[in-house]
Amino acid sequence: MHRSEDPSMSIVVSYLSFGVFLSPALIIDPPTEVIGWALLSGLFHAVYITMLSFGYQIGSLGIVYPISRGVAPLLVALGGWVILNETPSMSTTLGLFLLTSGLMLIAVLAKNIKETRAVMIAFVTGVSTVGYSLIDAHAVDFTGALGYLSLLVLIGSSVVLMARRPPFFELRKNAVNGIIVGVLQGAAYALILLAFQRAQAGQVAGLRQVSVIFGTLIAREALGRRALSGSFLVALGAALVIW
Repeated sequence: MHRSEDPSMSIVVSYLSFGVFLSPALIIDPPTEVIGWALLSGLFHAVYITMLSFGYQIGSLGIVYPISRGVAPLLVALGGWVILNETPSMSTTLGLFLLTSGLMLIAVLAKNIKETRAVMIAFVTGVSTVGYSLIDAHAVDFTGALGYLSLLVLIGSSVVLMARRPPFFELRKNAVNGIIVGVLQGAAYALILLAFQRAQAGQVAGLRQVSVIFGTLIAREALGRRALSGSFLVALGAALVIW
């Protein structure tokens, strides 16, 4: 997706295609109890789509992806510490240190290769991830995960399409790549929603950060050891913060 000519259209098509694929669940198990939450989550997903695609356009995946993923557990942990007066455990404190170190290492690398703007975009992307993750973890306690997922991704992709109003040929050009990504990414997030129904949101969100390392490796970008080291610190720190 990062390597496509227009990441935003690939992401939109992936969301839209998976929403359509799951649409029978809207009839079988309509999420009528949480339509408001689905709308709010869809708006957060629209921000996520927009910011992530913009980040990929102006920055490297090895910069954007680890920061956007690492911001979420960092904010959750700091929020519990500062706002809720939760006393951090030793592992949480160590995790915060490692997570912050990893993010700073990647941010310095971004500055050296003149991708500072991508860091700011990735941070906003991470904030939007926190928003929709908390909403989704709450909503799936009251409804079926698949119908809810179909509704929120259709809302999110529709908002972006109405805002961007791309010509049809752009959507068609990104159709194959978007559909493949949509099936894989949508299936992964469906599993996450099912996990939200059985475990604490923080634990599930923390487990997702392991993908930071795989994402950086798969990108195969020539960013050197610092990018991989930063990604590893982000993933390890996030795991310690959450667990």
